[in-house]
Amino acid sequence: MLELLFLLLPIAAAYGWYMGHRSAKKDQEDISNKLSRDYVTGVNFLLSNQPEKAVDLFLDMLQKQETENEIENSSQFEAELTLGNLFRSRGEVDRALRIHQALDRSPNYTFEQKLLAKQQLAKDFITVGFYDRAEALYIMLVDEPEFAEGALQQLAVIYQKTKEWKKAVNVAEKLAKIAPKEDNIELAHYYCEYAASLSVEAKEDPVEILHTALKVSPTCVRASMLLANVFIQQKNYRSAVKNLENVLEQNPAYIGEVLSDLKFCYQELSQLDNFELFLIKASQICHNSAVDLALADLIAEKDGTLAAQTKLYQQLNQHPSTFVFHRFIQYQIDNAEDGRAKDSLVLLHKMVGERIRQGFDYRCVNCGYQTHKLIWCCPSCRQWESIKPIRGIEHN
Repeated sequence: MLELLFLLLPIAAAYGWYMGHRSAKKDQEDISNKLSRDYVTGVNFLLSNQPEKAVDLFLDMLQKQETENEIENSSQFEAELTLGNLFRSRGEVDRALRIHQALDRSPNYTFEQKLLAKQQLAKDFITVGFYDRAEALYIMLVDEPEFAEGALQQLAVIYQKTKEWKKAVNVAEKLAKIAPKEDNIELAHYYCEYAASLSVEAKEDPVEILHTALKVSPTCVRASMLLANVFIQQKNYRSAVKNLENVLEQNPAYIGEVLSDLKFCYQELSQLDNFELFLIKASQICHNSAVDLALADLIAEKDGTLAAQTKLYQQLNQHPSTFVFHRFIQYQIDNAEDGRAKDSLVLLHKMVGERIRQGFDYRCVNCGYQTHKLIWCCPSCRQWESIKPIRGIEHN
């Protein structure tokens, strides 16, 4: 609602001039009063949650105004620009395109006004999925200082949609020079996407690209995970371990995502004791169900399920968790004698397991979007690295 009100401000300015100009003429007082009443009616429609009626009324007012040719050049430009935006907001993009294209081609407007028309025209093209046409306009606007930052941001959006990650990296690097960030998570993920898209025959080194990602965003968990994958493929397990353990410092919520690979690397290095030490350290830094369960697995392998059950009991007392409780019940079932008590435990285990299966595995901490798989860019709020494992954020 507020966006629509702000969108209509240029109309208010145009009509303010129009009514002031017409009220000076006594023979047009009735027309001026009617326009004033119409405008107030339109605002009342907005305030009473009837935006469709308001838009229809304002469109009708603007079109009548255009036919009477009673607005000065600058006000008419603003009114027509707003008219096109109104059409786009209503989904009538073809009409918005015609208006904005006419403004861009008209010899009656200044160079700066035509730049504004191009900016809105590019938005029209994005709305209908004509990314190549929008791209051409934004590339043109990048050369204009006042439009450069916004144009680069929109180009990054286009390249993200079209998965042209090399181009996304290039525009994001230019944007970083105009508006530097201490932790440029968007650029880091563009590097990650580009590195992941490289073929085996590619001349560029993905390791170098991923190190660059960590330079622009030291907290980029994804870059560390991708580096570890490269090193595992190269059988460079020590380097892989270094990158996987780095996730704990970067963002502990993601530590559960790397435990399987980390255990594999320590097994290949014959250093499972070091894996246990890491898990103990991780459990002290964060309360993560995945860490608790991995530690219980190691204890069960070394000392038996009873010792693992005792460890989980301690964890449940300190930090209750549905996932840990489910495993704890399983250990109790394994050690229970046949009978009604064991049958009850089996039923409880089944009920808790069903509750877990019905839930989601990942949730966006920014907008609440939930999913069953890890997505690095939230489809809902478009934030990078905001979707986190529910096991990792359960206690945090």
